Amino acid sequence: MKLIRLSSGEEVVGTVVENGDSITIKDGYSLIPAGEGKIGFMPFMAYTKASEGIEIKNEFVMFVVEPVEQLQEQVRAMSSDIITPPKQGIITNV
Repeated sequence: MKLIRLSSGEEVVGTVVENGDSITIKDGYSLIPAGEGKIGFMPFMAYTKASEGIEIKNEFVMFVVEPVEQLQEQVRAMSSDIITPPKQGIITNV
């Protein structure tokens, strides 16, 4: 899973396959600012029939980086039919 910044300023998280002079983004989600330090997700190009992914020429890609684990977990949770409870910490009384 990678985070891609496009030349339009849009940020997309998803699976990236490099194709030489282009990349293909599969299972992508656009990141949308949702208020004070929050991020919303919207399926990338949701109104298309691109089941094999969306191919984007490298000239429109600013950078591709590894997203933080917390973002990866959120995307995995959205892509899965399995609902998991939030992680619980161990509480001790000293």
